[in-house]
Amino acid sequence: MFFGNKEESETSKPPIHVTVVTDEYIIDAWDDPELSILQAAYDSEVSDLSGGNMVLKDAYVKPLGNINTPARTFPNWRIASFAKIIAIVSDDPAAEDLIVEGWTDYEHPFKALMYAGAFTVEGRIYSDDEDPPAFDIRTFAPLEDATITYQLDKNVAVIRGRWGVVNSVLMHGFTLEN
Repeated sequence: MFFGNKEESETSKPPIHVTVVTDEYIIDAWDDPELSILQAAYDSEVSDLSGGNMVLKDAYVKPLGNINTPARTFPNWRIASFAKIIAIVSDDPAAEDLIVEGWTDYEHPFKALMYAGAFTVEGRIYSDDEDPPAFDIRTFAPLEDATITYQLDKNVAVIRGRWGVVNSVLMHGFTLEN
């Protein structure tokens, strides 16, 4: 800065709206694109599911099933482990950018139907080669056009997301088509 003239500085990226589906909760929140949960999912490995301490802002946490905790909003919701996360989805175009940055080699799409916990997850899952994702190192894979249905209560709204990631840890199995 020189006599009050500001040089063009990098502007911070706006937060990204995400929906995090766990085995017992759905979390609607704002993700920090500088320290994104979508990018941290890439670093989550089978041998280490912690992924660090992710912080989501203005998080609306809604329990599922028999959990008796009321739905609440929290200014900061911390996720200490990826072990119980089934999927993270977003309709925000910035989410696609973050996923593409992290999963540069994941270029091969497969139409997928996955069973995970009490959920079915449908969409296009991506692999880093022409074979289905192996999930031998990375626990997550990119997901596009996701439809996530909670099977224990048909009154729970179907969750949709244009871009996201899906976790293999809680998958019972999946089928793929080219």
